Amino acid sequence: MFVPNQVGEILIGNAVATETTVPTFITSASDKELKVLSKDGTNVAAKKPFYILQKADAIPGGFEFSDKVDPKYVEKVTVTAYSPEVQGSYKIDGFNTAGVVAAKRTYEVEIRLEDQLSPENFTTIQGYYVTGQVLGSDTATTVRNGVLLSLNKNLSNRGNDEFTAVADGTGILITEKYQANRVGRDTGRKLRFTVKGKVFENVPTSDNGSNLNLLTTTQITAPKPGTGTGKWVTNAEYVLKGFKYDPSREYGYPANFGNLTPTYASTSGIYNLIHIKHYVPNTSVDVEHQYKVLTIAVEKTADTLANNANTNAILTSIRTAVDTFATVPANLAVV
Repeated sequence: MFVPNQVGEILIGNAVATETTVPTFITSASDKELKVLSKDGTNVAAKKPFYILQKADAIPGGFEFSDKVDPKYVEKVTVTAYSPEVQGSYKIDGFNTAGVVAAKRTYEVEIRLEDQLSPENFTTIQGYYVTGQVLGSDTATTVRNGVLLSLNKNLSNRGNDEFTAVADGTGILITEKYQANRVGRDTGRKLRFTVKGKVFENVPTSDNGSNLNLLTTTQITAPKPGTGTGKWVTNAEYVLKGFKYDPSREYGYPANFGNLTPTYASTSGIYNLIHIKHYVPNTSVDVEHQYKVLTIAVEKTADTLANNANTNAILTSIRTAVDTFATVPANLAVV
């Protein structure tokens, strides 16, 4: 059975080499520099097949290189500037609204957390406070604080690594925690969750004990996975470099990765990403086109516009090579 192989790869660098031939790049470029050069080893030129090279002093040969990219088979080139991951947050409020705090009621804040394996499975993490037969000394603040104390105890029982819940004005602010990745073991996927505040009567009523909808839920910060984050690049490197160097390796990090496969990404790094979608034409009766995606991760020392210059230099070289065969995005802003 014939199937496409090596459909994705990634090269990671932090600067652009000045050398204009493959021999001089190999002998003179600095570690982790990138360069676009023609397949024949000369400087990049219009409509000539090209490679992306990456200097790598720590490996035999001293450099890495991509599959050949033929400009006439390039379908799309994209560039994405780095943006950080953002943790989502919600605020539950309304405890001090007239008529909300009353005797014989149960107050609940519920976090509905989607399971990592399937959105059909979920976990609810709750905090409660129940008022007595008479309201007594309970106020909006004591009810809010009681719910918060209960919720934090349940979060602590789960390891205290998913959410923070704190008093915020008259309400409760719930924020997801950053999920660090452990390369080859845990991708550090962002938490997917919703939050809701509920109030129930503790005595039989005509509404059959349904939520009275007295508490409000407001999204304070929208969650974002970010682009070009150290988490994404290290995860992508683990998968793509693994298939490049050993297609049959097991996911037993670090025993089957570690010293066997060179790595360059950092979980604390920030990167601009260039993606080149291209293909190899028919090579057998079973495969019409072998599509591939080449990712170039250009590391930035800091998230400033000036540090987009290296990305733009690579885009310029790709634009020269691809010429009229495909549209290469405009350069990123540098000022």
